[in-house]
Amino acid sequence: MLQETNLDKALKMVLAGKLVLAAAKKTGDVGSTKYTFRSLNEILEKYIFLIQVPAVEDPEFKEKIAEMVQSVPAVNIAEGPEKKQTDKPNKIVHCEERGYSGFLHIRCKCGAEKSFFTKVGLSSFKCTECGARTDLKDLKLAFLSCECGEHLRYFTNETAEMFDLNCLDCGQPVAMKYNEKKKRYETIRG
Repeated sequence: MLQETNLDKALKMVLAGKLVLAAAKKTGDVGSTKYTFRSLNEILEKYIFLIQVPAVEDPEFKEKIAEMVQSVPAVNIAEGPEKKQTDKPNKIVHCEERGYSGFLHIRCKCGAEKSFFTKVGLSSFKCTECGARTDLKDLKLAFLSCECGEHLRYFTNETAEMFDLNCLDCGQPVAMKYNEKKKRYETIRG
């Protein structure tokens, strides 16, 4: 038997090893609402969780920061090309000299995939699975439009004609296909 509960209780049950299902609301006809059920453990495995902790001097962390700073090329802003004004001033965009920022979906040579958000312009990505570095050059745009209403713009190094990208809101995989004419990935409409 299934019973609805609140988030706190659901998370406690997940931590206790119990199976908890999460329902994503899908809109259907005016008179009916449909739900898609997925395991909460499965949904949560795809995210990285961050908590606020007091700052502590960590030499290993300092070394990693130094590596990241070295991988981002220095740019003199006065000499860089002028940016076009966009209708969204807070929109994170790509500038060739500064690297890629915003939502990224990167596939390593070993086959591992990682989707994440960054405000810092990245010129390379280090795989957590095999440790290999992937240079971020000539990434393609991928426009994700999920049935739940989420719309996201990614940069990706995918080379396959089609691949799945998980929605950040509901966690459902969204089928993406490369549009040769527009030179970008787009959601496959069903």
